[in-house]
Formats: sequence, C-alpha cells, structure tokens
Amino acid sequence: MDKARILIVDDQAEILDSLGAILADEGHEVLRAQDGQEALHIVQSDSPDVVFLDIWIPGIDGMQTLRAIKRINPQCSVVMMSGHGTIETAVKAIKLGATDYLEKPINLEDVLHIVQKSIRSREDSARSQEPAHVRPTKLIGISEKAVALRGSLGKAAQEAGSIWLTGPKGTGKEFLARMIHYLERKDRDNLIKVRCTDLDEQGFDQALVGKMALPSGDRSDRTAKLAAGTLLLVRVDRLEPSLCARLASFLRKHMNAESRTLRVRDARLRIVSTATNDPEILVKEAGFPSDLAGLLADRLVKIPPLAERSKDIPVFVDHFLKEAVEEFDRDITGIDGEAMARLMAYSWPGNVKELKILIEHMVMTAPGPHITVNDLLIPAEDQPPGVSANVRLAAPQAPVSRDSGAAPIGSRPVTVAAPRSSAGTSSVQEEESFRHQKTIRSRVVMYGQGLHSGIKTGLTLSPLAPSSGIIFGHITSGDTVQAVLENVDSTDLSTCLRSNGSSARTIEHLMAVFHAYGLTNVLVKISGEVPIMDGSALEFCKLVESAETIPQDELIEEIRIVEPLELPLAPNGPKQMRIEPSDAFEVEYFLDYPPPIGKMQLHYRFSGPEDFKAQIAPARTFGFVRDMRMMDEMGLAGGGRLSNVILLDDEKVVNPPLRFPDEFVRHKILDIVGDFYLLGRPIRGKIIAKQTGHTENIALLRLIAEKL
Repeated sequence: MDKARILIVDDQAEILDSLGAILADEGHEVLRAQDGQEALHIVQSDSPDVVFLDIWIPGIDGMQTLRAIKRINPQCSVVMMSGHGTIETAVKAIKLGATDYLEKPINLEDVLHIVQKSIRSREDSARSQEPAHVRPTKLIGISEKAVALRGSLGKAAQEAGSIWLTGPKGTGKEFLARMIHYLERKDRDNLIKVRCTDLDEQGFDQALVGKMALPSGDRSDRTAKLAAGTLLLVRVDRLEPSLCARLASFLRKHMNAESRTLRVRDARLRIVSTATNDPEILVKEAGFPSDLAGLLADRLVKIPPLAERSKDIPVFVDHFLKEAVEEFDRDITGIDGEAMARLMAYSWPGNVKELKILIEHMVMTAPGPHITVNDLLIPAEDQPPGVSANVRLAAPQAPVSRDSGAAPIGSRPVTVAAPRSSAGTSSVQEEESFRHQKTIRSRVVMYGQGLHSGIKTGLTLSPLAPSSGIIFGHITSGDTVQAVLENVDSTDLSTCLRSNGSSARTIEHLMAVFHAYGLTNVLVKISGEVPIMDGSALEFCKLVESAETIPQDELIEEIRIVEPLELPLAPNGPKQMRIEPSDAFEVEYFLDYPPPIGKMQLHYRFSGPEDFKAQIAPARTFGFVRDMRMMDEMGLAGGGRLSNVILLDDEKVVNPPLRFPDEFVRHKILDIVGDFYLLGRPIRGKIIAKQTGHTENIALLRLIAEKL
C-alpha cells in the first residue's frame, strides 16, 4: 500500500487515538488536531494528502474548516465525519469540495478505501500544483530584530552543520525551520518532522529510521527524493531523559563528521531542532546531555519574542488579515486606528501565534467591514511610548450597527422615554446599574439529539466581541439569527427564533444558562435545533464552565422594574402573570396540574450561577403519555426518550425517580429564566406566574419592551 500524510481533526481524543492508530499501523504518517484553527495551521505547514474532518468541532466548525482547506490546497482530499449529521449536511459538504462523507462509528474498510483512492488521485496530480504559501521562504518584519533574524537564517541555510532554533512559545520556530529547508531548495517530501514529545521507547526507531527510509526492497520515488533532506526535531528540549542517550547514540552512528549530516540508507539529512531555551541553559539548568547538545547545535539561531519587535505588529496584522480574509471568504477590509493601538500596546505572551489566531478569530466574527476595538478579545494595557492611535491599515470606520431587540447590548444605551402611570412614574427604568459584558474564553462543542426533530445533532459555542449579543448560526448554511425578542417565531412547544430564513429551535434551556452565567456575547452553532440533552440545562452549565466565562471591557445595563406590570389574561382564568419591583431577579411560580403532579409552588431568587446550577438547571422537561403520543403523530417528538423527558400517565411518573419532589415547577422556572433573557440584558424584578408557558413569557416580555 502506498503511504500518505493524513490529518485527523476531531475534538474527541478517542477518535484521534483509535483512527490514528489504525492509519499508523498501515504505515501512514498521522497528524492530529482538535479544532479548526489548529487544523489549518497544520494544512499550511505540513500539506497533508488526506484530511479526516469532523463537522462538530469547536471554534471554526467543520464546514468552515473545509472551505478554508480547499482554498489553501485544492488538491487535498477532505473526508467529512459525523455521528450527528444529516443528508443535507453530507450534500452540502460534497458541494463544498469534500471527497467523501463518513458516518460514525466509522468502518475501517471504508477509511482504507478512501485513503487509497486519495493517494491515486494525488499521484495523478502534479506536485507543482502545491500552493506557494505552504513553502515559507520569506520572514515577515521591518524591525531591527527582524532584519538580524533574517540574516541569521540566511547564513544558517548556506552553511553546513546542525541548527538549533530557540525562542519562546509562539515565536514561529517550526515555521522558520521550514523556511531554512526551503531556502536550501528542498521540496515538501524531503522534510522529515519528528515531534520529540511523541517519542517513546517502543516507537523510537520507527519514528526516526522508519520515516527516513522505506523498508528494504521498496525502491519507490520517495526513497530517491530523500537523497537530500531535513530532519526536523520539534521541541527537542522536551525529549524524555531516558531517550536522550539513544538519540545521541543514533546521531553519532549515522552522522558524517565533515558535513555534519545524517546518512541513513539512501537519505542524507541535515538536522534542525527547535526548543524554548538555549542548549547551554538546558545543559546547566535542566540536565540536558552536553554531548547531545553539541551534536544538535553547530549553529544557534535565537528568535526574539514579539514584544521586542513591536514595529513588526502592523506588518503581521496586514499579512494575517489578508490570509484570513481569503481563507474564510469574509468582507473585512481593514482594522481601525484604535484597534491597532490596542494590538500595539498588548504584551503578546503567546507571541506571533497568538496574534495570528486572534486575527483569524476577528475575521470570522467581526461584523465588518473594519475591525474595531470592540471586536478584540484582548485586555487593554498601557500604551507604549511612541505608539499613535492612528496607526492603522485602513481608515477608521464609524461603529457598525448590529441588529438588536428592544434594548441593544453594549455600553450604556440611549434612554428611551417610557409611558407614565397615573402616579406619574415609569413602570420600567434604565437605572445606573451596570455589569461588565461577558463571553467565553475558549470554543467548546457537545453532541446530542433534537427533541422535536429527533435527529442527531450538535452544538458549538464560540466567543464573540463586546456588543455582539447571543447569536445562533446554522452549521451548514452559516446563516444566523440573533437571540432577541423581535425574532421570536413560535412558542407552541418551545421558544423558537427565525430571521431572514434562518431559525433556531428549543433555545430556552441554553438561554437560561447564558442568563445565569451573565454571558452576553456568544456564537452558538447548531443544526437548526438546540440538543435536548437530558431534558434539563445541567449539561449546558458544565459546557459553559468548561469554556470559562471572562469579563469584557464594555458594560451592559440592567432593566429595573419600578412598578408592577400585569399581563392582560382572561379574568379568573387559570393563567396569571405579572412582574413587580425587586432588588434581584426572582420568580414565584404556582402550578396546578392533574394528578400525578397536583399543586406545587416555588419561590426562586437568583443568587448566582452556582445556586442556579444546583436548584433550577437540573429540572427536566415533562409531558404526559397522551400528549407525547399526539406530538409523535405530528412528527414533533422524534427525539423524546425516557432519558430526556419526565413521562407521566394518569397515575404516576412512568420513569422515576424525580430529581426534586417539585421538579415540575422548577422546570417551569427554568423556562422563564431562559425566555426572559431575550431582551438582551438582565432584569431586576419579580415574576409571579400561574399555569403559564412560553407564550405568556414572550407576551410579558413584549409588554416590558413597550415600556422601554
């Protein structure tokens, strides 16, 4: 079987391990990534032949990543994977250029067949079609440090001997190692990369000798191509101490004393190593063997951190911006002066890599056409001397308006005069009561099933810039709908949004969690419906906690109820709903259902996410057998299971035990907490409700909106 370089992109470690092990056993070189951005960096640097790409990955989702891969390297075969997809998703993926589509659990024979088909297709295509920008030959920068580094790299490429590249994390050591490789006029297949963190006792020989030359008797073209190449040892400073002596012995055995290159069978390889510290420091302070350092560091090239070359930041921004706009097909034309000043003032602990990732994220999430300071996800720091606020790539742009609901998220909104009651006071006031806006630090993903559609689906959460709001996007089409009151489309069985042809169903449990954790700016990618999970909001709490909430500089203002508002319902009818003043968000709910539920009452006062997680979030949705049967006949309960719905008949709970004796009334409060976040900001007031549901929740919200 011919061999290929294969990238697996999945956020599930078991998939990376199992599929990776299968492909490695077949002799293929396996690369791994857990999100879209990491995958794109690998595609740019390693040019894989085949990519197995999961649709539901955090951040840049699978469909976005597919589009970007095909722009970077149209010849790369991309195989989409999902255990939570639909025919619509598969068709869309093929139209975007995917080679194939696999349903999980994945069949081994299908995987190997697709790999072989992709290899044959690769051999039919000329290697000259490899994209130019996967061959780094130019160092970006105009600062003195960049000029000096450019000279050191050019000299290292011209002269003999092993090279040690040292610099802090994120400075681009591996990129510069590849630059040296290509400056020596060597092509992609002559670069042998070994990650020292992956080396172990059992796989040591295979990782080195196995990659450098093919087994005896196999005289394919690749062996000939390896006549002159590069052995790249990534993070050699993290090599296990027990393996250092083996590596030194291997190098002494195969190294030519004069040329300082390795000779293994037909391969002649120059050694380039990367590390975060100088070899001299590692020998003195970390016990790194001095003989191994001597073999690997004939030439030492030091890479300065980005903080020491601030003049290069605008150059990097311009370069990364152009790349990202092309890859993600966004209409972003530049970055304004205030945003550039913030970028110039930032300390960049993650160096060039952090800047590149930030630019990519802004290109994906900024409303455009200019990136502004509100689109940044970095804190404000003291501006260094000599940095002018008008440093920019494009002229500053006035703030871009965003579609919003009754009260926009953002720094203090313009106060709208409210109607006065007979006592001469407003029912609703916007008081001097501010909180910091919040987003999440990292991108996260979860899998589940739609309650009404019954299809396997997923959900990803991504951070957004201040004043973006909560936005629901479709994983396939990319269309979005904002979670605001004016976009509420249906409240029959759950709260559903619709705008410009895009919809998001069953949002209330997730919105309740956003409300409780104070999240104001989040992008939610779904396949039309939020997964039901176990019928409660508990899993969403865990998901948000795993992503970590972070405050943002901009403020959000609460809505404060100062006079009671009552929803006009039938007099003496079973349903009642009103909101009255309070110093917190409170809900008192009265429930009166037929047996086996009966009468229940609960007064809940919000005191923080931990209390919400313990008292309200675990309460599951419930339904009677007769209603579920009717919904099933209407095609609206395809995902209903005993594991995600409390099911009742006329006498008992069909699937005990309950999580709380009054779990039913707690779930009603959960729905209210979620629906009442559709004004886009927190409310201070006490809601008193009896026998109400989503329809009444939205009606009372509209009454409040009118008062604003």
